[in-house]
Amino acid sequence: MSSKVTFAFDNNPLGVYQSGQVISGTAELVTERPKTIRSIFITINGYGETRWQESEERVGEDGKTTKTLVTHTTTKVYYSTDQYVYGQNGGSQLELPTGKYVFPFRATIPPDAPTSFNGAHGQIKHEVTLTVDRSVRYNNTFKQCFSVILPHDLNKRHEYTEPLKRLESKSFWWGSIFGANKPMVMDVSTTYSGYVPGQKIHFHLVLDNQSDVQCMDVKVRLLKNVSYRANSSGVKEQLKVTESRVADKHCGEVLKHNKAQFNEFLVVPPTTPTTQSEKDPIRVSYTLRFIAKTFKLHGGGDLVVDFPLTIGTVPLLGSAGDKGPGQADKSQSNGSFYPGSPIFQEDVSDEPFESNTFKPRYPVYPFDNKPGSGTNGANGGASAPSLYPKAEDTPPAPPVHFSPNPVPQAVHKSPPYPTNPPAAAAASAPSGNFEVLGFSIPPDYKPTPSAPAGAPTGGIGWK
Repeated sequence: MSSKVTFAFDNNPLGVYQSGQVISGTAELVTERPKTIRSIFITINGYGETRWQESEERVGEDGKTTKTLVTHTTTKVYYSTDQYVYGQNGGSQLELPTGKYVFPFRATIPPDAPTSFNGAHGQIKHEVTLTVDRSVRYNNTFKQCFSVILPHDLNKRHEYTEPLKRLESKSFWWGSIFGANKPMVMDVSTTYSGYVPGQKIHFHLVLDNQSDVQCMDVKVRLLKNVSYRANSSGVKEQLKVTESRVADKHCGEVLKHNKAQFNEFLVVPPTTPTTQSEKDPIRVSYTLRFIAKTFKLHGGGDLVVDFPLTIGTVPLLGSAGDKGPGQADKSQSNGSFYPGSPIFQEDVSDEPFESNTFKPRYPVYPFDNKPGSGTNGANGGASAPSLYPKAEDTPPAPPVHFSPNPVPQAVHKSPPYPTNPPAAAAASAPSGNFEVLGFSIPPDYKPTPSAPAGAPTGGIGWK
């Protein structure tokens, strides 16, 4: 490769930002050959896009019905800024000598920029792009994604403090064959209706199985529901809805004519917060599902209880003392106790959009009162759900504080270099310390020498 770029974010090795914060850093460009260019510019942008294909039946002019593969897509740009760091837009041709160049970048993320997302049929992407604008050949483009989180404070809406509670029953035709048709009754409740990643969803469940049907297993699942919207035709908006499981729990069986009680919990993994805006092309919501699994042969299906659940980014005050419905730790439920600063972990979901392999990071709170401790596979010594991410082989990254810092507005300065560099600059190597674009280069640095004038070129290729 004749060129490569390394991006680095200032004081933010994980590249995680809140909406409204300033993103800054450097892009280090290393070229192994001279390049004839017009300019170099850095773009910082955020956008959302959806795309999927469906088979539709259409009637042709001959009256026959044929199946056609139709692509539904839409794109929405949330923000985009360009900063020219070498040359100027539409300027004359320049010679970029072989060497190393370090370009700073800086921009403010809009306060309403949506949370990063990568799913099966769409993405919300935030990225930094360095583009080498070449006068004759194709441009060289280098990209680096970063995570953006739109804050969702659960304390701003009182309904998130309300418990989830329901009593449901189901009868089966199997029992009516033998002259009895008593139901299976499920009574389930949770402490809150809003949680954050890293928190335990404590639940109290009583299954009174008065029926003649055995309950093979009581399951609890956290389901992620994603709605993708597209209006590529401009006439009718298309909708694609997916459901995936991000965490689950197996409580055990309940025999017929028996009653069982379960006081368990389900840990929320690193996952996308619930979408707050109705206008986004991608919307994320969650369902907490309780299932009493039965044999299909007995008829009637499973007994299922669904609750809408909200996943936020800031936990409820006092929720760190939650021990289950009606069992909160009074010593920590005084309304002023937080579990601590979050760490940021990659999304547990593994359904990438097309070729996008970037996994956004989301805040995970240490409810075991040990910030940064433990691995992705455990929380407070309790057994984690089977779909919780496994511990990585790499050492954990240092915690990043999830709090916006007020910073001054970005100041755009003119490039600290001549737009028409002297021809003699590439002819001889300077001695001692010198600066490239305002950055100091060590005295022992030597650029890669150019090929002799009479040497064979080996064919035309990238400079």
